[in-house]
Amino acid sequence: MNANAKVLDLLDAVRIRAASLAEAKQRYAAELAPDFNLVDHLRNNEVALSRYLGLLLDVKGVHGQGELFLRSLLQRLECTGFEPQDLLRVRLEQRTHSGRYLDIYLEFHGGVIGIENKPWAADQDKQLEDYASFLESSARGGQWLLVYACNWEPSEASLSPAKREQLEQVGSFLRLDFLQIAEWLDECACNARAPKVRLFVEALSSYVRQQVNGESDVSEAEQIKAVILQKPEYLEAALKVAQSIDQVKAQLLTQFKRALGQALEAQGLSLVWEEQALASGRAYAGFGVKLNHEHQLHIRFEFGSARLNALEWGICRDSAKVELNTSDAETIAGAMDGAFGVGTHGWPAWAWYIGTGARDTVLSDNERHWATSAEPWLRLQDDSEQGMVPRIIQLALKAQKALADVSDAMCMRTLRVQG
Repeated sequence: MNANAKVLDLLDAVRIRAASLAEAKQRYAAELAPDFNLVDHLRNNEVALSRYLGLLLDVKGVHGQGELFLRSLLQRLECTGFEPQDLLRVRLEQRTHSGRYLDIYLEFHGGVIGIENKPWAADQDKQLEDYASFLESSARGGQWLLVYACNWEPSEASLSPAKREQLEQVGSFLRLDFLQIAEWLDECACNARAPKVRLFVEALSSYVRQQVNGESDVSEAEQIKAVILQKPEYLEAALKVAQSIDQVKAQLLTQFKRALGQALEAQGLSLVWEEQALASGRAYAGFGVKLNHEHQLHIRFEFGSARLNALEWGICRDSAKVELNTSDAETIAGAMDGAFGVGTHGWPAWAWYIGTGARDTVLSDNERHWATSAEPWLRLQDDSEQGMVPRIIQLALKAQKALADVSDAMCMRTLRVQG
């Protein structure tokens, strides 16, 4: 059997196994609801995720599990100087001395812990250094710890390497990735005594794994692995496919860029495309639509995680040189709220973004994770109304109409643009 035949044979076997699994899921959907996740249908943006984590960490919280969640997290962080019984209060969006907001703030007898939750968004300039200074001041000579909850390292603009090394040496800074957070949630779910709390924590863990970490469906992955390991020729073919997949994705991106650019030009709009960042799958890579050449903001689609995962969209400034004005941002947000539903501010870069879940009528959850889902790649080639290019054109035209009366705000005429 030649190489092409082996690949085709493998792909056919995988297709049959995946179709069988899909059929089984559909057959038992009424009893098992395998694709239903509670958190997908709640508020599920970054702010909401912080709220859920803060709720669990409160030893007096309505979850009724006492110290379970906090004790487990402290053990995972190896925080020997903090004890759950010493917790005084949990605060969300704690305002710092410089006017920033720390996502989760835990105040203990004798110390404080701050958790900066970054599932998708980028760090701001000096952000973590500011949080460290605030926590040190708040601790009043006691122990303090800044936890950076993120799947990638903090930017040097947010926390310099020298400052980070200094903080790590004294035990005042550590990074906690969302794989560890999911494992923490799984561990706590096993020990939660209330069934409805266990259900929520399991759903939250599943949400983190799929929507933040970009993990694929476990049952499907296991079925595909079983097929690949059936025969030596299947393994050989799988490795050949794996070697080619990056080239396939690169070609599809190139075709998408060309098709979208031409379609936008026909409507008098222009394409924003970050060539190197998208080609390398860098976190925060993006593309977008410039509605007017005088605007200082544009529609942006941004991958919040590496390998083109965690895609979201909204109205973003053109570059870091543009200082987002609060009044103009609120004006823009009001216009977008009216057209697309109530969104969120993403200060200082985003005037408005819709977030994930049911609120977003433009992107489905299956279209957000391009590293693990085939659906977005299929949509790139789809010329129908369901294709990515036609939908982005319709989105751009709808946004253009919604923002027509707030053009001054989009141009930031009351604002200076840094040189």
